Amino acid sequence: MAARSVHDIEIELPVFDPGELEPVSAPWGGNLNEAHVQTGRAIRSSLIDARLRRSLLENLDLNGAIWEDVTISGCRFEKVDFTAARLTGLTLDRVHFVNCKLTWANLAESRLSDVLFEGCRLDGASLDEVNTTGPTGFVGCVLVNTNLRDCVLPYAAMQGCRLRQMSFESCDLRGADLRGNQLSEVSGMTSLRGVTIEPAQLPGLTDAVMRDLGVIVRGPKG
Repeated sequence: MAARSVHDIEIELPVFDPGELEPVSAPWGGNLNEAHVQTGRAIRSSLIDARLRRSLLENLDLNGAIWEDVTISGCRFEKVDFTAARLTGLTLDRVHFVNCKLTWANLAESRLSDVLFEGCRLDGASLDEVNTTGPTGFVGCVLVNTNLRDCVLPYAAMQGCRLRQMSFESCDLRGADLRGNQLSEVSGMTSLRGVTIEPAQLPGLTDAVMRDLGVIVRGPKG
């Protein structure tokens, strides 16, 4: 296993030699174990109650896919397109997403531990009842118009992400680390109770709080 640090958290990620993995074509049905799925289309495909273990998936078009109750451990997804996918009841452990597209995807009722999203697009995505049970990082990701509802993210860390018009609804982020991100257009300030930020973010956070509360400032300056 390799380890990556995002702020103060350390994420364990899978390491394997693709040459030692079994080639598998997409679409596939059922479980994957030490497999390499490279280039293919499985648009609007379904994967139910499956196990993906120690596998590499890359350059795949999974637009509109439906995954339910899938357990994923020790896997790497690289340049996989999950646009508008419905991902419900997933358990992710030691999973690395690299340059993946989850635009308009819905990730719901899922648990994440030792998961890293790196250079991924989650614009317009919905995260509902997602729980980080272990370290989870977002590095250089686009989360514009992303909506998080009823999420519990104590082990989450974001760094260098675009959070414009990102919204939180009834989330618990106590313990999350948001240093290194612009917060001025984030909404749902009550969900940010207990997060870690840095001094340079205070002006942007103040703007977001005032907008969220509808505060009106009148009178002369000074």
